[in-house]
Amino acid sequence: MDSSDVCGESWPRCEGSLFPLGGGTETSIEFAHRLATVLLAVALLALLIAARGSGETGRRVRRGLKWAGAFFIGEVIIGAVLVLAGWVDKDASIGRTIVVPLHLVNTFLLLGAVVLVVHVANGGRWPRLDVRRFSNRIGLVVLGTMLLIGATGGLNALADSLFPADSLLEGIKAEFGSAAPFLVRVRAIHPVVAIAGGLTIVLALRSPSFDGVGLVRRQADAAAILVGVQAAIGILNVALLTPVEIQLVHLLVADLLWIVAALAVIRVLAATTVETRRVDAV
Repeated sequence: MDSSDVCGESWPRCEGSLFPLGGGTETSIEFAHRLATVLLAVALLALLIAARGSGETGRRVRRGLKWAGAFFIGEVIIGAVLVLAGWVDKDASIGRTIVVPLHLVNTFLLLGAVVLVVHVANGGRWPRLDVRRFSNRIGLVVLGTMLLIGATGGLNALADSLFPADSLLEGIKAEFGSAAPFLVRVRAIHPVVAIAGGLTIVLALRSPSFDGVGLVRRQADAAAILVGVQAAIGILNVALLTPVEIQLVHLLVADLLWIVAALAVIRVLAATTVETRRVDAV
């Protein structure tokens, strides 16, 4: 049973209680997930209150927290829809196929908003998107590529959960079988997207057209390492028939790569803000 199904089609209650103590492992996992959501809401609210009256930096932090709050609300709504619609456990409906990757994309956006808050809280300028600048367009490609990798990865994880393979060879044959379910047939897309996308991200972050002055060199180096590590974990994940433990590590590294890429793009866009102000001043 999927841990998201142990609470039934009820939200925010679980097993008829807000605090389902004494349940099994699956219940504990789902309860911990919901508890973490509550704690994150409290943390965001506390930061918003703490940032009041802190001058220009405080204003930027509050602006970033509002974006984080919006994506957090999106996470709550998506999670509630999954549960209340019954799109859990072995459900393979179109609705779940759409919402699960959307859930991961929204999580990335929430993480990006938190990275933005940290950036401005440390004195960084608010980023400004100017699509006339080639560096800014490269930044959009980096973020868009990461979101695409995440969305296809979400579909992959769902397919592995619903249609586990008994062997590596059987799994490969199923992906190219005409009678295979839709999720199984699209499972082969993610590795291709991940490899091509990972190389695109590394080359883009290292491109002089994106970072001509070495502003985000550390982030580019970190991204290159994380892409290599992620590729190795992906191969191990497939070879071991996608155990949950490896999938969690795979997701963690994906989150770290997103954080690094988002920080790089934010810093370059913030530099664009400075350059634009200098031009306007002249």
